[in-house]
Amino acid sequence: MKIFLIGYMGSGKSTFGPKLASVLNVPFMDLDHLIETHVGLTIPQYFEHHGEAAFRNVEAELLRNITEQKASFLLSTGGGAPVFHDNMEFMNKNGITIYLEMEPQALAQRLAPVKAVRPLLRNVSDENLPDFIASKLKEREGYYKKAHLITSGLNPDAEAIASQLLNPLQ
Repeated sequence: MKIFLIGYMGSGKSTFGPKLASVLNVPFMDLDHLIETHVGLTIPQYFEHHGEAAFRNVEAELLRNITEQKASFLLSTGGGAPVFHDNMEFMNKNGITIYLEMEPQALAQRLAPVKAVRPLLRNVSDENLPDFIASKLKEREGYYKKAHLITSGLNPDAEAIASQLLNPLQ
């Protein structure tokens, strides 16, 4: 079983992913952490030194390598991963995609305290954060909504989602 967890930054992929992976008894991996290990820099450092385009290239390459090399996993992707290099189509073709959906205001509340370490949010004021997120979600929603399963990121139920994945006809 290959599962790709997608959603905007702050939607809970890195928190919920290990819970769902445990219930499904599959290894959990975080694509951003794998990228940091691969390039030897944090994501903000990599963005600063090489830019977003180079980051998206590394992201797509690792996404494909992991998918080809691993038989079973739950992979938490970065918020922008589905948007670039036909990654969403690739993930849908090679596994099950789950979109953790959240409203812009809820995301802004989660992200405001940590925006300094988020390259795309670093220069956005707290006041403008909900509108910025709403705009980005509008751009990305067409990709996110292609997921096989869409669930709320506010408090997803790992047992219920695992049941849906393991027993799709129920």
